[in-house]
Amino acid sequence: MKETEKNIGFSIIQLSTEQFALLPEAYQVSEPAQIQHELSFGIDKENKRIYVKKTARFHHVENNHPFSIITVSCQFQVNPDDWSMLEEAHKIVLPQNFGIHLGMLVVGTLRGVLYTKTENTIFNHFILPTIDVTALVPNDVIFE
Repeated sequence: MKETEKNIGFSIIQLSTEQFALLPEAYQVSEPAQIQHELSFGIDKENKRIYVKKTARFHHVENNHPFSIITVSCQFQVNPDDWSMLEEAHKIVLPQNFGIHLGMLVVGTLRGVLYTKTENTIFNHFILPTIDVTALVPNDVIFE
C-alpha cells in the first residue's frame, strides 16, 4: 500500500445476481446452520473497472451440503484520474481499506438480494448477519 492513501473516486455501474439457488430437499428445520463466505476481486485495466464477487452458502453444521447459495457481483468504475493511485510497478494494488469498503458494499447488496429472493418462503428467516469484511480482505489486493 502506498504511504499516502487518498480517497479513490468510484461509482457502482452494475449489480448482478450471478447465482441463486434454494434447495429445500437439503434443508432440515431443526438443524443448526452456518454460512460459508467467499469474496473475490477482479479488474479491467483498460476500462479502469474493479469487479467484486461475494458468495454465501448456507448449510447445516453436521452436513456440508448447501440448502441455499447466492452469489452477487458489483462492477465499480474508478475515476480515471484516481486509477493512477492504484498503479505500482506493473501491478495494480487495491489498498486493503479500499478493498474492504468495496467488499462491504457488495455484502450489503447480497443481503438485500437474499431478502428479496426469499420473501414469502421458508428460507426468509435466513438473513445475512453482519460480517467482519476485514477478515475477508486481510491485505492489499494485488493484481500482477
